[in-house]
Amino acid sequence: MPPIPPHPAPGEPLPPPHGVLLIGAGGLGCATALALAGVIRTRLTLVDPDRIALSNLHRQILYHRDDLDALKVEQAARRLRHLAPALTVETRCARLDTPEAIGALACRHAVTVDASDNFRTRFAANDAAIRQGFPLIHGAASGFAGQLMTIDPGRSACLRCLFGAPPPVEGPTCQNEGVIGSLVGEVGWLMALETVKLLKKTGQPLWNRLLTIHALTGKRRAVPLRPDPHCPCHPQPGPVTP
Repeated sequence: MPPIPPHPAPGEPLPPPHGVLLIGAGGLGCATALALAGVIRTRLTLVDPDRIALSNLHRQILYHRDDLDALKVEQAARRLRHLAPALTVETRCARLDTPEAIGALACRHAVTVDASDNFRTRFAANDAAIRQGFPLIHGAASGFAGQLMTIDPGRSACLRCLFGAPPPVEGPTCQNEGVIGSLVGEVGWLMALETVKLLKKTGQPLWNRLLTIHALTGKRRAVPLRPDPHCPCHPQPGPVTP
């Protein structure tokens, strides 16, 4: 598999950011990657630390029974390259759960997509985006409910505007709470659509809106959001000069 290129030495200029960083190769990540592979002709970097388990297969559509115990990023990359030979797929088998680790990779990409399954990574991605100013697409699904939003640092609401801080105890996951595979697919494809809008600079991304999906009722709602003036993402007024 192509390794991720080394970081430039101190003093060397960074290459222009291009391509998409996709954090998570589970249900959301598989759906997002598969949708992007058919429409982008650039670079897709997949990051995930896990191996494929039997319980994953109903919602993680890039994997088969023959893939059990293989690294997710390796199998996902292999299938994406076969589907879209013009797409450059890079991989990293790692758990990104700090703003520093995420920021170091995100700065090389035009768009970052958070398809992770835990609050620590979600808030780390949010904080990295706020600090470094890169666009971030967030999505989540559990049970029969899904949500997604796009964060434009300094100009739109972020996760901390909505929730303040991650909960002290990790919430329900797909593994222990269950999730409908088709719902994961819908959220993942919508995350891919948000990515395309940002890359092509077209349409109306989900800035200052949280799209909620309730699979049991079939309702989709775009909830208006406002940046919290007390959130670290909100530009603070500078000192008053006498």
